[in-house]
Amino acid sequence: MPGTFTKCSTTSIVLLTTIFFILYNYTQTEPYTRTQTQTQKHGPSIPPKLWYKTGPKGLSDQSEIWLRECLHKNPLHDTQILTDETGDEYVSYHYAHRPDIVYTYLALQIPILKADFLRYLLLFAEGGVWSDLDVSCEMPIAEYIPKEYQRADVGLVVGWEFDVGWGDNFIRQFASWTIMARAGCVHLGVVIDEIVAAVRDKGLLFGVGVDGLTIEMVGDIIDLTGPRRLTGGVLRSLEMIRGEVVDMESISKLMEPALVEDVLILPGFAFAASSNNYVNGSGVALVTHHYAGSWKNHHGGEM
Repeated sequence: MPGTFTKCSTTSIVLLTTIFFILYNYTQTEPYTRTQTQTQKHGPSIPPKLWYKTGPKGLSDQSEIWLRECLHKNPLHDTQILTDETGDEYVSYHYAHRPDIVYTYLALQIPILKADFLRYLLLFAEGGVWSDLDVSCEMPIAEYIPKEYQRADVGLVVGWEFDVGWGDNFIRQFASWTIMARAGCVHLGVVIDEIVAAVRDKGLLFGVGVDGLTIEMVGDIIDLTGPRRLTGGVLRSLEMIRGEVVDMESISKLMEPALVEDVLILPGFAFAASSNNYVNGSGVALVTHHYAGSWKNHHGGEM
């Protein structure tokens, strides 16, 4: 089993200094939304990295089976399995230039919010593929981007969670259990900035610090840090780049991938076959999400 991410821990003095700096200066930094979205659309390819995160209880027997199967299908991928502690270290180290991000991440006390936030931070920092532990790989990651798009400048790959078979009165959202991106993906930068702002605003609304937010205060997690945050942030980023609203008709009810700027949107059957209903059949499922739902409790995650 690959080892977890390790990084030399900071000394107590440096840690205290960092916390002091964060608490008094986290509102002074320049967000990715302004500094990058308008300028950086092209970049390096998506690296062969595979990211996972365990909770306090570690891997379940079933999750370990799914993980090993995925590693077997992707032997050339550098796999990193983070814990709560190494996740904190990673964010503190890689986002030292953004103390607002470090403060927000470390102060959050609701596990699922941190887990959601972490996937965007990992992919923005280094790129690769994020996978939840209750996801099994049906196909190698190399097949996520079809041959006809492999020469395109793809910076983000997402798949619809809800797209087909839901009628007309529903909200489409990307699956967040599997995300593929290159480092510095501008669209994830927007998602990150929006989460920092939204979490800050929740604290102001209830008159508490980020560390005082409870699951009752934050509202629907799907909107705050989950799939709808991901979907909305990516679409807003595309609209900022294009200077126009994204035509939802062109990316809805997909049977083939759709490329919008550098975002490759996969049909619902790719990442979420069980969440979509295709009357006349569908294409190949790339992953299967098994909906373990360990975060769906009063605490918002494993305790």
